[in-house]
Amino acid sequence: MAFELEDDSVESSSNLFHMLRNYLLLTLRRIERHKLFSAVDLLSLAVGMSVALLILNYVVFERSYDSMHPEGERLYRVEAQFYEGNALTDDWATSSYGYGPAMKRHIPGVEEFARFDIHGTEQIVRHGDRQYRENSVTAVDPSFFDLFGFRLQEGDPATALAGPNRVVITPYAAAKYFPGEDPMGQTLRFHSSEGELNCEVTGILEEMPRNSQLQFDFFLSWQTLPVWLDEFWYRHEVYTYVRLAPGVDPRAVEEAFPAMAERYKTDEALRNKTWGVSLNPAADVHLTPWKKYEREAKGSRAAVTTLTLVALAILAIAWINYINMATARSLERAREVGIRKVSGGTRRQLIGQFLLESAVINSAALLLAAGAVSLFGPWFDRLIGHEIGFVMLDRPMFWIAAGGIFLLGVLLSGAYPAFVISNVRPATILKGKYIGTGRAGDVRRCLTVLQFTASLVLIASTFTVDRQLAYMRAQPLGVETQRIFAIRYPGSMSDLPERMKAYKRALEERKEVERVTLSNAVPGMEVATFLSNRLTSDATKQNRLYEMLVADEDYIATYGLAVVAGRGFGAEFTGDENRMVVNEAAVRALGFATPDEAVGKFVTVETREDRPMEIVGVVKDYHQQGLRNGYTPIMLIRESALGWLPQKFVSVKFAENAPIDELLRTAETEWQRFFSESTFDRFFIDRFYDAQYQEESRFGRIFALFSGLALFVAVVGLWVMVLFSTNHRRKELGVRKVFGATGFDLFRSLSAEFVWLIAAAVAIGIPLAWYAMQSWLARYPFRIGTNGWLFVVPVGILAAVTLATVGSRILITLRANPIRSLKTE
Repeated sequence: MAFELEDDSVESSSNLFHMLRNYLLLTLRRIERHKLFSAVDLLSLAVGMSVALLILNYVVFERSYDSMHPEGERLYRVEAQFYEGNALTDDWATSSYGYGPAMKRHIPGVEEFARFDIHGTEQIVRHGDRQYRENSVTAVDPSFFDLFGFRLQEGDPATALAGPNRVVITPYAAAKYFPGEDPMGQTLRFHSSEGELNCEVTGILEEMPRNSQLQFDFFLSWQTLPVWLDEFWYRHEVYTYVRLAPGVDPRAVEEAFPAMAERYKTDEALRNKTWGVSLNPAADVHLTPWKKYEREAKGSRAAVTTLTLVALAILAIAWINYINMATARSLERAREVGIRKVSGGTRRQLIGQFLLESAVINSAALLLAAGAVSLFGPWFDRLIGHEIGFVMLDRPMFWIAAGGIFLLGVLLSGAYPAFVISNVRPATILKGKYIGTGRAGDVRRCLTVLQFTASLVLIASTFTVDRQLAYMRAQPLGVETQRIFAIRYPGSMSDLPERMKAYKRALEERKEVERVTLSNAVPGMEVATFLSNRLTSDATKQNRLYEMLVADEDYIATYGLAVVAGRGFGAEFTGDENRMVVNEAAVRALGFATPDEAVGKFVTVETREDRPMEIVGVVKDYHQQGLRNGYTPIMLIRESALGWLPQKFVSVKFAENAPIDELLRTAETEWQRFFSESTFDRFFIDRFYDAQYQEESRFGRIFALFSGLALFVAVVGLWVMVLFSTNHRRKELGVRKVFGATGFDLFRSLSAEFVWLIAAAVAIGIPLAWYAMQSWLARYPFRIGTNGWLFVVPVGILAAVTLATVGSRILITLRANPIRSLKTE
């Protein structure tokens, strides 16, 4: 009995193998017989899968940021928040130096902390004759190696950051400063606006992962910083990360913080506010919205979600092409299905064959897509501005998603045609009375509308992104950025103010130089120095945070700020170190209705409460940063008002037709004369300002590319559908032409269906596109309006491409000799 069961099992397996083999041979023969339609299927699916794989790789990369750290699910970044009552007034990415130690000391569940100092990230680093200005210097706690998954390739993590004047560097820094040498034990000199220090290299990290928000090359030991900073609560210039004990709710820590903070509010500054924190999971930091004091470029959760939807839309368009062509060819395959049913073929076998055909086409398309991704992957990396590589191959999520996309494609593109065709009665087919199912035609039309709706939404989105970017670049900024270059300040030296004044005079003597000014910030960047100030006359002593722009007497004129009340700074005025100029946003924040009301009033400024500063002028609101940011309250003060706020930039405005190359050489020569110990680092303000729009520019290019691909795939499918329609109605057209129908009559008859499909797609697509674009534009305080004209171009593009595709195919059919089609009757 057992032997009989085994024989039956072997025979059943053999029959299944032969059946699958026959199905596969039939599929390959059908592909060879219908080369054009098979090529269209392959091309559509390969394009859709290529886009999906590229976007999936990008999405996996964006979502993988800082997911490599041990026990990372318990790791959070502490972000400072300030409240007045229940109103959140300030929300920063950073915290103060004292938050971490106090939280570990007083709040149960805070297991460990690590801080990254971002106050002095820009320093001049030197070893021997190698000297460069770096913007990736930080100081970290020794717990850095405990909390984060960054490993040393040389050095001991237990001692590398234990003690002052030690530094751990990346392989990039090691190769840059110690080519062909062993860096361990050697010395690097760090020179900043606050002084000089020498540090011993005590460790070399493994290559820093690209998918980390913490991109530094020099990690100084925390004890290298001044001792007074360790518990200081009034400088919020560190990233603080905490690891919570297992099972601790981060909300409980957030709720415990305000009461604990009360004991550390020792100064008047911000005493009227409630100090709180938000614990942001380390793995989520990259995709959360940008906050003040954030130094790194961040990703966009909205962009990641949008691109995911774009990938699904293009895949859907490709699958719809396959479904439409398969159902449209049902008339051709009806006789084959009828014969197989009469011969004993079951419906399940027929469905299996159609699914196998779908699997073969999808597999071939997936192979083509994999080749296209490997070929165009580096180009796509350049397009999005990230060197991603193929990180997806190491992620289980990618393989799960890729497998899911493949199976979904096989089922969606194979199941419906299989059920439609296999459901036909064999008697109807063999009697020659089968002319296709009306239901299948309705489904094809609905799917075609869906295709063009998706294409219209993508085209309209591309157009909106482009218009918004053009709007931001074209709007008056209220500040001049043309014909100005800026030079970064040298490191500290005993007579720096005198040398800088001499350097400024040397540049001003050049006839091609119009003005030179010194400041701690330039347009295109966050001023980022916040002080807690208030009106001196305010009996309630309600402090607000204001950005403090330190500038000399030439800043307002150099950058073309418009004075709307009072006056600006000037060399002819004495005592300006006790006066300030504010912008209109600061006027409103101080509670004045008009700029004129503010002039002559006094402001109590943090750290110099005993010497209030008089408002002598108001400048019109200007865009210190790009139009993705609103106006912020800014107070301009002279360089001598607060000696501890250093200048950072020398801005040089040159004449219209100045020989810029010669001027830059002169500026560098003079620089070396006064600051030979420092590097000469300059940049043009207009390019620096425009760099803020790189994200929108990349997003627009990506959208344009994928919208074009979506439209291409949809048009290819439409072309094939028109080909089927005209072939199916060839005899009808021949008869009508013989009986006197004009070409226009026939064109109108054939194109009417497709015109209605486009009209339906427009009717559905415009509201969807309007909603999508309203949601996207809402994040911009300065934005274009979404009126009807915004959709004229996208609808025109869609209509023109569709009519050109339909019209070209119909004209070919109409030019054919009707006698040839009637002879076959």
